[in-house]
Amino acid sequence: MLCSQHVLFAALIAVLSVGKAMLFCYKSEYRYCNLKPSIQAYFSESTSYSTPHLLLEGTLPPLRHFTLCTWAKAWKISFDGSFIFSYDLPQLDNELLVGVYKVSSTYSPPYGDNYGTSYSQVHYELSIHVYNQQSRVICRNFVVGKWQHLCYVWTNVLGHNEMYVDGIRCAESLTKIADNYIIQTGGTAVIGQEQDIIGGGFDPKQSWVGEIADLHIWNEPLLPSQIRHMFRCNFCYPRGTVFSWLREPLIAKDVIFSATDVCAVDIQPEPFPVPNPYS
Repeated sequence: MLCSQHVLFAALIAVLSVGKAMLFCYKSEYRYCNLKPSIQAYFSESTSYSTPHLLLEGTLPPLRHFTLCTWAKAWKISFDGSFIFSYDLPQLDNELLVGVYKVSSTYSPPYGDNYGTSYSQVHYELSIHVYNQQSRVICRNFVVGKWQHLCYVWTNVLGHNEMYVDGIRCAESLTKIADNYIIQTGGTAVIGQEQDIIGGGFDPKQSWVGEIADLHIWNEPLLPSQIRHMFRCNFCYPRGTVFSWLREPLIAKDVIFSATDVCAVDIQPEPFPVPNPYS
């Protein structure tokens, strides 16, 4: 099902581009579409325990599965974790929590002039908590200081989970979490912080420092192809079925909003198959 408000525009672009532009729209369950992300929220660094955050006025429904995708630019990542979205219940922390960790490891060259010398290497891991159980995976293409498209996927079928940066799945998660669990309703959701108490108890070391735009949550595990298309900023960008960026009531604390165009980042077009002249 095409998003009718964009069909004529997309067709014109396709003609001008001599077939190099492809319209991608999701089927009827994603009827409502954004043209592209346009508003960012900036979370400044703070040493205060009343740090910048967005508080959702409502709650989440029960979830057997979820996909959370967002455009994000981190200015720094903490060894303690820098968290994008936190959902807590009165009786349980980390009912649903996603973020990024900075990790340092030691590397010793096996031979050469520097034999015996150790080097410190830094990499980043994306993380999902469900029911206070955690899965973390290395994401080699995560970069600080750059707009990137992050997706977190979890299903209660065997506790399977996946994480993506710029449409590319990170290392396969060997940790299955919250098998057969249902994320409960009635909790409190916060963007940009990790809650230690309902709606608060924030630790500045665990804050998201940087920008967040177009955060959406679905009540199903999206396919890798759907995630790739969202990263590529296709004309029809689906809104979340559970949470849709800036379309739900939010309370902002020391967060600065401004216009942005994350789709202006240098995204190379997907290669088209070259026809075989001998076939």
